[in-house]
Amino acid sequence: MKQQHWFGMTAKMGTVLSGVFTIVATDMYLIFEQKYIKSEDCIEHQAQTNSAGYLVEHFFICWTSNVVFFLSFMTIIISFFLLYSVYAQIYRGLVTYIIWIIFYEIVNVVVQIFTNNVSVIEEVRVVRWFGLLSRIFMHCFWIFYVISYAHIIYKGQSQGNIISYNRRISSGSGEFLRRKSKIIDFTHHYSG
Repeated sequence: MKQQHWFGMTAKMGTVLSGVFTIVATDMYLIFEQKYIKSEDCIEHQAQTNSAGYLVEHFFICWTSNVVFFLSFMTIIISFFLLYSVYAQIYRGLVTYIIWIIFYEIVNVVVQIFTNNVSVIEEVRVVRWFGLLSRIFMHCFWIFYVISYAHIIYKGQSQGNIISYNRRISSGSGEFLRRKSKIIDFTHHYSG
């Protein structure tokens, strides 16, 4: 069975690169965004002067750095689980990764909306949005490979076998050589 290639990669290779990309992108996100997701104005406000909507927004902004760190930590763990799932051919691990990445990026869009306040310079806001949208686009690109490989693994396991690769039988195997020597001995015996 010939494996399909998209952009020069098989589904398995693209899935492995998806996990590596997610680990690197998450680390970069934590490094470059930590300044903007930490809010210095998280001083307790009095509840009687603020509306409920403002309190919820303020609570979310104050806890953003903790939420982002926890989600990023979980994303790195799930990415390593994706790499293990590729090795062990566990399609549920690939499906878990797909669901998690979608959830992770939705939360990051919400965080971006709440942390893009007016105190941040316009150019910085544009760069932050560009970085987020670029990462979302790349995750969409890599998820195509993960879905394809999850389908291959699922199809292979539902047929009762693990994905088998074409294996050539060597002509130098012991059984072939024994038969060949018997045929040669037989022809020498009758020709003489």
